[in-house]
Amino acid sequence: MNPERWEELVLSVLGELASGLTAVALYGSSHPRAQESLRSLKALLDELLASQPTLDLVVLGEELFVEERPFTRASRHAAAVLRRLTRRGVEHVSFRSGVGEAELKTFLEELAAGDETPVHSQPHIVVGKVELAEEALGGPDREHGRAGRGHLPAVRDRITLLAQVFVDFAATGSLAVGDLTRITESIWELLEDNPQPMDHMAPWEGEERWPAVHAHNTAALAMGMARLAGLSRGPVADIGVAALLHDVGKLFTPEEVRVRELSLSGPELELVLDHPMEGATALLKVPHLTPLAAIVAFEHHLHYNGTGYPRLSRPRRPHPAARLVSVAEAFSVLVTARGYRGLTTRESSVAFLAERAGTIYDPGMVKALQELVLGNAS
Repeated sequence: MNPERWEELVLSVLGELASGLTAVALYGSSHPRAQESLRSLKALLDELLASQPTLDLVVLGEELFVEERPFTRASRHAAAVLRRLTRRGVEHVSFRSGVGEAELKTFLEELAAGDETPVHSQPHIVVGKVELAEEALGGPDREHGRAGRGHLPAVRDRITLLAQVFVDFAATGSLAVGDLTRITESIWELLEDNPQPMDHMAPWEGEERWPAVHAHNTAALAMGMARLAGLSRGPVADIGVAALLHDVGKLFTPEEVRVRELSLSGPELELVLDHPMEGATALLKVPHLTPLAAIVAFEHHLHYNGTGYPRLSRPRRPHPAARLVSVAEAFSVLVTARGYRGLTTRESSVAFLAERAGTIYDPGMVKALQELVLGNAS
């Protein structure tokens, strides 16, 4: 199917979803208008799903992605569908080949309901929230399907591998999820032997290696905090991979701009402020990757009180995993980038975060970090 026809069909699907939801809410699913929307929606999905096995809708903040493309600004119908999904707490919908009118009817009825009726998954319509998976991540490696289970006990080996993963992703858009899993599995095993993440963090190695060092250290801290909260290996691995990838949007920012991040203004600053959306959009294209990674990439600069960026018209608190990674990544910057210059200690870094708890940072996450790195929660 050519791209123009695909986009035309997607826009039509969103239009029929919006009109069908309105008709069902106002008149009921047996009304002729609702029936007409159901028939049209099925015909459109049949054509789309003849050339691809699924059609995935993902909600990220105030953006509705279809497959990996943002559609909210492309159609007023997309905005209407986004509002309905957000109101019902649905973060992703996957239409699968073979979906029938009866399933679509039930889906529209439940989504249009004004009460607390849950929106259920069906054989060919899968709905839900982005949750932490209980199983460990898997996925392809960079080199010829390598199994990617080798332990990486040396921090320099982990940084070198991660730096190469980032270079390849920026150059080709292909992400070695298996290599990221190797890194998080190695961090997990190190934390099992010694739960203090500060002992497993990488030192400052210069601007060129900073993206990998910062991502690694953020992941070590985030995984340590998740373990402290009692999460099992699978969810901790999900958080670790999401933490490794939280800043990938910056990989697509020109290097000469990225290295001057703290002194930027005007259009150059806007490039950096766009990195959460850039990162989330890029990660949505990656197979075998937890959706949590895109959520964290999009939300890690949203503040606990709903401010920050990307700017939202209706402030809300970010996903719990994004709040955790936000605290971990801020601490990583303070103790790594500033600490190597002798400008901060772990105590002063925790104090910096504590002063901003309740506004920028989640107080519970700051308290967990304090307990983890200082050995107390007072």
